[in-house]
Amino acid sequence: MRDWRHVIQQWIAQESSIAPLAQQQVEFIAWAIYPPSFDHWPSHLPTCQALQDFYRLCDGGYFNWFRWVSLSQLVEQNRKWFQLLSDWDTRGDVLLPERHVVLAEDGGGCPVVWDAATDQVRAFQFDGGDWEPPLAPSVEAFLTDLFNPEGEKGKDWWYLFLSWLDSHQKD
Repeated sequence: MRDWRHVIQQWIAQESSIAPLAQQQVEFIAWAIYPPSFDHWPSHLPTCQALQDFYRLCDGGYFNWFRWVSLSQLVEQNRKWFQLLSDWDTRGDVLLPERHVVLAEDGGGCPVVWDAATDQVRAFQFDGGDWEPPLAPSVEAFLTDLFNPEGEKGKDWWYLFLSWLDSHQKD
C-alpha cells in the first residue's frame, strides 16, 4: 500500500520530468501538484494532522477526480461554499464554520467536505441537494484511498499514473 505522504513527496521531486511526459502520455496532464506555499493554516478553520501534513508537502492540485485548493485560496473557497449553502432548502445552513472545511471539489464541481465533529469526508451534491455517502471515515483514510485505487476499476489513467510514479521513484 502506498503512503500518500511518500507519493506526494515523489511527485513533487519528479514534477520536472512529468511535464515532458505529459506531452507524450497526454492523460498525465490531467493531474497537477503544486509545491508547498508555506502559508499558515487559517486559524478559524478546523484542522487535523493529515491536513497539516498534506499542505506541508504540497499546496493542492488535481488528484484523480478532485481539485484540492491551494492554502492561499482555502479561506475564499470555504467562504464561497458556506455562502452558497447557507439557508439551504428547509434545513438551514448545510455547512457550519466551527466544524466543516471544504477541502476540494469533485469532478462535478461539488464541494468535498471534512466534518471535524465526525471526522468523515463527504461530498455535498448541491444540484441534487443532499450529502453523498461518506467518501472516507477521515481525511487520512480519504488520502490513503485516493492514492491506492483498488481492483480492475482502479486500472484507469490515475492508476497508471500512480504506477508510473512507483516505477520511477527517486531515493
